[in-house]
Amino acid sequence: MTTELIIEITSVIFGLTALFLASKARQRLSPGSIRKYIDNFSVCLVFIVIFSLWQTVRDIATIQYGIGEIVKFPEYIFIIGAYIAFIISAYRVVHISHEFGFKKEGASIGEILEERKKKK
Repeated sequence: MTTELIIEITSVIFGLTALFLASKARQRLSPGSIRKYIDNFSVCLVFIVIFSLWQTVRDIATIQYGIGEIVKFPEYIFIIGAYIAFIISAYRVVHISHEFGFKKEGASIGEILEERKKKK
């Protein structure tokens, strides 16, 4: 077993563990923006785990030598899917920041706290 294969298997295990933890977190959240974010995060993670799993299976079976370069195309599809899911997730995070963002209020609170420190 090569070092590369050990790293690939470890990556798949970490990915599956992350999916499991995200699933547990999702179950504990009430429906809303944060839960939707976890859903988006999980979709990104699924694409990356499938990519890692595909690479691992391909290397174990060494099918890349028997069939040719065509077995690499699914990897590109999985990574493109992950990037698209990341873009959607980032957009939704922007939406969540508008929903929960307290930037203006935070600045006002900071000013009030500074004034209180000066008075003491």
